[in-house]
Amino acid sequence: MSILTIRQLQYITALADVQSFSKAAEQCNVTQSTLSAGIKEAETLLGRAIVDRSKRKPSLSAFGSDILDHARTILEKSEQISLLAKQYDKPMSAPIRLGIIPTIAPYLLPRLLPLMQARYPDLHLQIFEDLSDRLHTDLVRGHLDLLIMAFPYHTEGAHQHILFDEDFYLASPSSAPNAPHDHDVICSTELDPNTLLLLSDGHCLSDHALQACDLQRPSKRKSYSASSLTTLIQMVGHGMGETLLPAMVIESGQLPASIQTRPFKRPAPKRTIGMAWRDTSQRSADYMEIAALICDNLAPTTIS
Repeated sequence: MSILTIRQLQYITALADVQSFSKAAEQCNVTQSTLSAGIKEAETLLGRAIVDRSKRKPSLSAFGSDILDHARTILEKSEQISLLAKQYDKPMSAPIRLGIIPTIAPYLLPRLLPLMQARYPDLHLQIFEDLSDRLHTDLVRGHLDLLIMAFPYHTEGAHQHILFDEDFYLASPSSAPNAPHDHDVICSTELDPNTLLLLSDGHCLSDHALQACDLQRPSKRKSYSASSLTTLIQMVGHGMGETLLPAMVIESGQLPASIQTRPFKRPAPKRTIGMAWRDTSQRSADYMEIAALICDNLAPTTIS
């Protein structure tokens, strides 16, 4: 009895993800005709249509959708066999595809990467920066191996491991009239969410900061839209308002002199930084080792 090949399963899952024969072929590093023929072969072998070609965008048929999870599981198991073979040669030598959110990456990676290169010289680390929702989707689909992100966040199909908590600080323009001193403590009840500068929707930092300070998201539509912390910091530095920044941003030394920061009264509002990987991953021991490296060397200190 003939069986489907790993390559055919890769073609099917790629087409399901991108809904385009040309893009799926590019993802699989084959020609479009090769990918199309491979899926046709699989359909002939199974005696059923896997792809619905009647629409403008190709999508999986009902049968194709039913076998998709099985196909992903088989591909993941196949990859794990290859990884285990490499680990027998050298521990921590198989590639790791790391996803990390934009409000962590610029501040953690400059300190983390030298540590990892020194500790694991044979490790090939591939880094992908994106928002939490897309990273989680890519993790579950098997496109990423490990995430560094902020919690709380529901990671269905993935194991969460907490690294550390870090305090939020209030960032204000140094040039503001009657500007308080850096060491002056502020209480979260003094904050007005309608005057705070926040990242645009889709970034979990804003939600985590508001939740930590027990504030509601502003009802009024803002007259700005910042999609990066760099932009938000520049806006504060130019006197456009105040914002909440996590400790790692301040510890990075990247804040301009035009910004001052103030700690909150204890217990200070915090966000939780952690890692996530698929429940079915065979590399949990490797990821726990990386987690220990981060916790031992990079957990934020209390800034006074």
